[in-house]
Amino acid sequence: MQMSTSAGNNLDATRPFSLIAQFARDFLRVYTGSCITVGLLMILTVLLQLPIPILTMYVIDHTVAARNFDLLTQVTLLLAGLVIAKHVVSYFNETLTLRLKENIILEIQKRLVNTIQRLPLSFFSGKHSTYLQTRVMNDSRAIEGALVRTLVSIAVDGLTFIVGITLIMYIRYELGLLLFVFLAPFAYIRYYANEKMRILSRDMQEATAVSSAVISESFAGIRTIKAYLREDFQEGIIAGQLRGLRDIYIKTNWFGVLSTVGTSFLTSLSITFVLWYGCRSVMTGHMTLGQVFAVLAFLNFLYGPVNNFVAANLRIQQSAAAIQRIYEFLKEPKERHDGKRLDAVKGKIEFRDVSFAYDGVNHVLDGVSFNIEPGKALALVGRTGAGKSTLVNLLLGFYNPQNGAVMLDGHDISDLSLETVRKSIGVVDQQTFLFSGTILENIRFGKPDASFEEVVAASKQSYADEFIERLPEGYHTRVGERGVRLSGGQCQRIALARMFLKNPQILILDEAVSAIDSESERYIQRALVPLISTRTTIVIAHRLSSLLLADRVIVIEQGRVVEQGFHHSLMQADGPYANLFQEQFNAQLKRNDTEAPSVAVA
Repeated sequence: MQMSTSAGNNLDATRPFSLIAQFARDFLRVYTGSCITVGLLMILTVLLQLPIPILTMYVIDHTVAARNFDLLTQVTLLLAGLVIAKHVVSYFNETLTLRLKENIILEIQKRLVNTIQRLPLSFFSGKHSTYLQTRVMNDSRAIEGALVRTLVSIAVDGLTFIVGITLIMYIRYELGLLLFVFLAPFAYIRYYANEKMRILSRDMQEATAVSSAVISESFAGIRTIKAYLREDFQEGIIAGQLRGLRDIYIKTNWFGVLSTVGTSFLTSLSITFVLWYGCRSVMTGHMTLGQVFAVLAFLNFLYGPVNNFVAANLRIQQSAAAIQRIYEFLKEPKERHDGKRLDAVKGKIEFRDVSFAYDGVNHVLDGVSFNIEPGKALALVGRTGAGKSTLVNLLLGFYNPQNGAVMLDGHDISDLSLETVRKSIGVVDQQTFLFSGTILENIRFGKPDASFEEVVAASKQSYADEFIERLPEGYHTRVGERGVRLSGGQCQRIALARMFLKNPQILILDEAVSAIDSESERYIQRALVPLISTRTTIVIAHRLSSLLLADRVIVIEQGRVVEQGFHHSLMQADGPYANLFQEQFNAQLKRNDTEAPSVAVA
């Protein structure tokens, strides 16, 4: 799966420090005090460890040789004090850094989620929900190199390296020069391995996102998989994805192993060399034993910073890529939040010569015009792909028409606030979406501040109360992801209860009863009659019972209105509507002739 970059995104991952500067302005500024404190604590930690090798050298060369037990005790206590102080400061530094990092990550995740939820529906076309979820969770945690700890550590490690090599050369300058023979390959191995890991980590992240999406899709479609006995087949697909992911992980971490083993070998070799050279110098009188131990201790002041420099470079590069991916979302143009607000919506709808193409080229709607008076019901009829659901998408403001206008109470929808438009419209889809949680929480989605009594009243209006009361936990029953514990008809009745609670002036029934059994359909039709009677309603119909709820019918073919009128007059005209009726409804009418709802047909 590919993530396209927004046209408005001018951030360049090849300029990591400009990306990090932008990130710091947007996310770190609010934590300036904490960032300064972390930086100061890091510097203090390093300063507290600098005297330790010098004191160690002093103990060996002066107190041991002179057998001065009092001085030995004093210096040892000083050493112990420095070690304790260093670890206390380190504890507070690590704790504050952890809290700071997690707060920043939380802020990034919140802003990403808030941004994505406010992007237009077109953004989500072709993007798997699990892929977006992985991007939100993983990209936010890949910004380690942009945090103050990494940036301050570069300066601190630079100072540590300079102090370490200076003191070694002060003790024995030729030994300091000779150590570069080991430092150069040490740095190269670390840099080479980290560069390879950085390149491979991009493939690893993408493979992780794709594998997560495949596994999520498999679990979401478990009913279909079991019904078709395709468990083994699906397991093979998932296993193939996981094997590919395993291979990338092995290849990536092999370079980590190479780096660890190679640098460990060079470090051990350099220690062996220092011991040989130092002891030889002690024997010849050019060094003291304390100086040898001091040089061995100062090796950490060389290898540690070099190792940290290379690791910091990797983190900065990874952070730059992650920040760019984060800003791909944050720079996406959001849905408009301005526009005129209406105090009350009557429900008059008008499409004026509307043309629309999802890709901007191939028109799904072409010159569509019709109107619906407040409180009237209109049925949209047409074959699959004719453009019926697209009309609903335009009415909800999910998309804007390329030509023409969609009017609500005489106002162009593009001039109205989306809050006004969507607050006045309620939708019941064929695929009802129930969130993980209780039935009570799902119904309250239509009105979050509704009382329990209001929820029960809405459930009774939709005939959902009948089966809810029979459940062991009643309204507190958890319905699971997408309401898998309930039948299709029960889910639809919960959706209708949510609609009654919202109480919109405009109702859209998008094939709301096309995928349920006849008994559930009867319950839902009984609930719909009073709901429709006082609201402007658009019915996208695939069943006769839904069609008969409408006052007027419009037939859509290939994005055009080819016929409109009343049911009986259109049947007598023997045109496109009559043909569709015969194809889609006649067989159903014969099966359910005795069950047809007693609704007047205009």
